[in-house]
Amino acid sequence: MKHHAQVLVVTNYRSDHQQSMLRFGELLISNKNDHPNLEIKEIYPTSVFRNVCLYGKLSKWASYIDKYLLFPKRLKTEFLLRNDPVHLVHIIDHSNAIYLPKLSRISRVKKIVTCHDLIAIRAAKGDFTQAPKTSKSGKLLQNWISNSLHHADYYACDSRQTMEDLKKLIPLSEEKSSVFHLGTEAGLSSNSDKKDLSEFIPFDTNTTNYLLHVGSAAWYKNRKAVIRCFMNAHKILTRSNLKLVLVGPKPQKEELDDELSNWIKSNPNAIQSLHNLSENSLAELYNFAKGLVYPSFIEGFGWPPLEAAVRGCPVITTRTGAIADLLGNYAKYVEAKKQSTIDQSVQELLRSTESKRNIMSLPTHEDCRRRYYNLYQKMVDK
Repeated sequence: MKHHAQVLVVTNYRSDHQQSMLRFGELLISNKNDHPNLEIKEIYPTSVFRNVCLYGKLSKWASYIDKYLLFPKRLKTEFLLRNDPVHLVHIIDHSNAIYLPKLSRISRVKKIVTCHDLIAIRAAKGDFTQAPKTSKSGKLLQNWISNSLHHADYYACDSRQTMEDLKKLIPLSEEKSSVFHLGTEAGLSSNSDKKDLSEFIPFDTNTTNYLLHVGSAAWYKNRKAVIRCFMNAHKILTRSNLKLVLVGPKPQKEELDDELSNWIKSNPNAIQSLHNLSENSLAELYNFAKGLVYPSFIEGFGWPPLEAAVRGCPVITTRTGAIADLLGNYAKYVEAKKQSTIDQSVQELLRSTESKRNIMSLPTHEDCRRRYYNLYQKMVDK
């Protein structure tokens, strides 16, 4: 009887609600039984203290206990109680690299970590003038993650930019790292929400004239520039009945100055914030948007512009992450620090008669999964 190599995939803590990381984990796990030589098992920190402390600062510290105290013990138990030895561990998010030293102490198992971006580590070191000051506890956490990354045997990086950042942090990583682009899919899923998108989107996408941004209110997303370019376009193109749809939190205080705050108060229906959208609802927004405006200062990968491109949605973005590597001339590129270039590109797009672009062909989920499974096999065979 042929024995399969045992691969343990460490995915993310569900209570952190990191949607992109949860999607990446699902991408890797969804076809785990298809490989003829690998037996893949998923493991992740579960909510224990977090289920008791639901709100405020206590919830943050409860999450830390779940992730950094309880889960390492569970990992150790997993290794001690298994009948078959684990041959490989893949930590799918570098922010969980703190598990690597523990794994090195309890086993000689080979370890892969996926580095999506090193933005938080670099911000803690003061690399970005635009970033808010990192707290003392935040610096300690990022330093812990940074030091733990040295324990990996191989690094899979979302983009060339991330790989270059990693090389500066860990020079020896150059010999044991490569770029693994995440997969992007255009098709709708078979979930029931496909039947009634109106439950999730409170307006008619087919008749509404809107610009789109998808992402958090993190400083590097540069949403202030998105809101400002929308305000300027709204003032100039007065008959367009234009709206801005933010898939993410409503505009935050730190994203607004007095001019933006006053304008939003005077135009309360101009900006629509949507939360916790299904993939089908998000696809619907891409399909009918005038364009995605995504002028990030920095990204590790940059999923939204790619998701937009595979649906023919025009994209205005910056050359960061894997965006330019994969989109090439499909996107209109702007400079994140130059508001005038963003304003001009948005207004040119809105005046254009071209409503859709040719759909872009990009690496799929299956392409990404296959590359990772091949890496698993390669590491096991070493």
